[in-house]
Amino acid sequence: MRSIIAFAVAIGLCGSFPALAKDSGPILLPKTSKWEMKYNPDSCQLLASFGSGEQRVIFALTREQPGDSFDLELFGKVLDYTGIGVPMEVTFGPSPPTRLNGVAMTTGKEKLAVIRITNVRIDGWHDVKNPEIRPTITQETEAAVTSITFKKAGGKQYRLETGSMMAPLTAMRTCTSDLIKTWGYDPAVEDSLSKHAQPASSPGNWLGTNDYPQASWTQGHNGLVRFRIDVDPSGQSTGCRVLYRTNPDEFADLSCKLLMKRARFTPALDAAGKPVKSFYINNIRWVADGEW
Repeated sequence: MRSIIAFAVAIGLCGSFPALAKDSGPILLPKTSKWEMKYNPDSCQLLASFGSGEQRVIFALTREQPGDSFDLELFGKVLDYTGIGVPMEVTFGPSPPTRLNGVAMTTGKEKLAVIRITNVRIDGWHDVKNPEIRPTITQETEAAVTSITFKKAGGKQYRLETGSMMAPLTAMRTCTSDLIKTWGYDPAVEDSLSKHAQPASSPGNWLGTNDYPQASWTQGHNGLVRFRIDVDPSGQSTGCRVLYRTNPDEFADLSCKLLMKRARFTPALDAAGKPVKSFYINNIRWVADGEW
């Protein structure tokens, strides 16, 4: 059995996909609930329900820090998929379709199908080769998105009639500012950083295949762990917290334990170039067998 441990700055992006079958057009799913903003201890989650019956889909956006990116989750029977990695085609309003790679799983007692895609932007932009060159997302950009269309490999195309996304994403920004305050950070300082806390060495070298839990490897368990490491002005790691984990969750505590031993950073710099405390967020994919 082959085991892989991979850090993913843009885990939702993938450069090669099988062809997604064409269909006659999207199935329209009207919004059937109000937008709900959940203020969680480690994240802000914006969600709403679309469609009804067998076609009901719950759409959720999650952010763990201020910024333009979010994690996208789709829940519903129409998301059933055999396997772990699932090729997706997602279209945000007037933007061109974007090919993304999601993670398929189930949740709850009813084993409801879920597809999760990380590091997504409302304008659909991505550039794996030049991720530092990012277009600015404005409120006008958000207002132009009034629907989100998705299609999984081998599935039908569905369109969520969201209405303007400007107001929901404005509420998301308020939530994320409040969130990092609870972590002990000043949103104004974070917004004006001239340099973010950065790994002093390649994150891919922090963990190795020998770190894979033997029982999990034997049973072929895979997992996704999203973590936050607090970094002081000297670049030292002062704490690690798991922000998100998939089931089974045996990888969560182990991930933080190993990261605190091995991860090293250069500190964040404020607008004047002075080192300040900040944080670093990333994902780890624990893959026991096959591709993800």
